[in-house]
Amino acid sequence: MAIVCWDGSLRIGVDAIDAQHRYLFEIINTMQGKLALGHASEALLDGLDSMRTYARFHFETEERLLDDHGYPEREVHRQAHREFLEALDRLSGQPPTTELAHQALGFLLSWLAGHIQAVDGRYAPFLSEHGVS
Repeated sequence: MAIVCWDGSLRIGVDAIDAQHRYLFEIINTMQGKLALGHASEALLDGLDSMRTYARFHFETEERLLDDHGYPEREVHRQAHREFLEALDRLSGQPPTTELAHQALGFLLSWLAGHIQAVDGRYAPFLSEHGVS
């Protein structure tokens, strides 16, 4: 069972970015599925690796879009991305346990939903004003 379902509250209004955000949540749901089956180590290692790989791709896409349109808070946004990737590295550097898998899952879900709604939500009107959809 998915722990998060995509809904309108997570929509930014840029189709490519929204699709990428949905995929990041799919990674979290896959991680949850493995954890529910008792595969904590696999959930943690595969989940963090998938998240890191796709998050880098997503962050590059998003940052390029913000750069291309001169978003004034792009450096603050970039820093939030760096901090997320550093947190993934810290989690990956710990022994894989069931407890850590649950902690990582909670962190990923909380960070991603919060980042989309609070941080990405700030650039949405800016990009809309610049004709990006």
